[in-house]
Amino acid sequence: MSELATPRRRVLDDWRANHDADRRAAAVRSDDLVALWSAVVLVLMLLYLMIGQSPYKHEVELDPLTGAAVASPLNRMIWLALLGLSVPILWFRRAEVLTAVQRLWPLLLMFLWFAATTRWAIDQPTSGRRLFLYVVNLIICVALVTGLRDARRMHAAIATACAIVIIIDVVSWIVAPAKSMTFLGLAAIHNHKNTLGSVMLLSGLVISPYILFERRLAWRLFWGAMFLGCVALLIGSKSKTSMAILAVGILATPVILAVLRLRLGALQALLAASLLLVAGALFGWLTWSYGNGMDPLGPLRKLTFTQRTEVWAFALDEFAKRPLTGLGFASFWDVDPKIQPSLQTGEWFAQPNSYTNESHNGYIDLLVTTGIFGLLGALYLLGRWTLRSLTLMRRGLMARTAEGRADLPYSVYLGMFPLVFFVHNWMESSFFTANAMFGIVILLLGIDVDMRFRSEAEDPVRRRRALPVSGPRPLPQGWLP
Repeated sequence: MSELATPRRRVLDDWRANHDADRRAAAVRSDDLVALWSAVVLVLMLLYLMIGQSPYKHEVELDPLTGAAVASPLNRMIWLALLGLSVPILWFRRAEVLTAVQRLWPLLLMFLWFAATTRWAIDQPTSGRRLFLYVVNLIICVALVTGLRDARRMHAAIATACAIVIIIDVVSWIVAPAKSMTFLGLAAIHNHKNTLGSVMLLSGLVISPYILFERRLAWRLFWGAMFLGCVALLIGSKSKTSMAILAVGILATPVILAVLRLRLGALQALLAASLLLVAGALFGWLTWSYGNGMDPLGPLRKLTFTQRTEVWAFALDEFAKRPLTGLGFASFWDVDPKIQPSLQTGEWFAQPNSYTNESHNGYIDLLVTTGIFGLLGALYLLGRWTLRSLTLMRRGLMARTAEGRADLPYSVYLGMFPLVFFVHNWMESSFFTANAMFGIVILLLGIDVDMRFRSEAEDPVRRRRALPVSGPRPLPQGWLP
């Protein structure tokens, strides 16, 4: 009896093995389709963020009856369409969405505080609509991160969107120079020359890691050409802020890579020494200034940052009226003109010929709209994402597996963008701002970092021995240009 049962058992085992193999193959095909669809949605979202709803419209359209910027319902429809395209991703990745809720608890708490501030906003309907739109942005970003779990696919999708925009802008500059230029600088297909500068700043940060670590010559040449086009457009835009930040970021990347390759003790010592150096320089400056009867803040008082300081002073005065609660999420600029604070002042930045719809400082805008708690929460999130992204960047450098090394270009982008964003947000308002390109990109990146991050205790496979201080470990052959 046992001799007859053995062949049958083998047949049954073979059938089960084949069935399991078919199920695994089907799961892989399903994952690939979800990833492909997620990449398509991500490219569409980024293209809309970069180009906007009104290409070549280089002036702000003001409502003649209210004096405020005209709000187009098309923007809301496009975001709802992107949300609809993200629903299938959320369904196929529903198990990971539950994990995301657990990992993103600080971000979700921030949104709860934003929702609370809409209750006392000076323009509650506008505040509520903008919060709803930003919640839509949040849901779409969660769907994209869970759908694109592979770092290389995520990087490729972002880089593809950047390359498309670079090609469009270069062609626009060549074919329609008069339509692409403004009296301030090149704007190309975008609504303002600073928007073009921000798009090229993002593109440079995304593309440059490909040039550093891409092993295939053809792709290096392609991404090199894209980077040169990016730099040319950035120079044409005359966006000084973006040009300076990209130049510093590119030059700082090798330094940061070298620092992150140090052993942990040396890295901590270097950080402590840097903090002591800054504290010593500050103390020395204060001592010298007071000893000579000078105002230590005198040099800063002379800086206007293209008259931004006047807008900052006005916004901070409004913050002082409601320091804890703020004026309500996104309820300060472009609200009902009867109650918009800036339009009641008669200042130069409230005039039709120089209409201003942001403080040109994201931290001040958060402070005035969501109060001290909103700013502290935002800074905590940005610090959390920055430290975690640098940790992922360090782990990519330490990786000894081919998969870990292949993820390094994306890890470099993850590590550099929060640092650039921190600086950029001092001059432009984008942090937790609906429709702001950098604001949504940092939201996408922050969610991605929190989902990828594992502590050493949680992920013992990633434990790596730190490199000796005496000499760095060389990268694999073909990784450097």
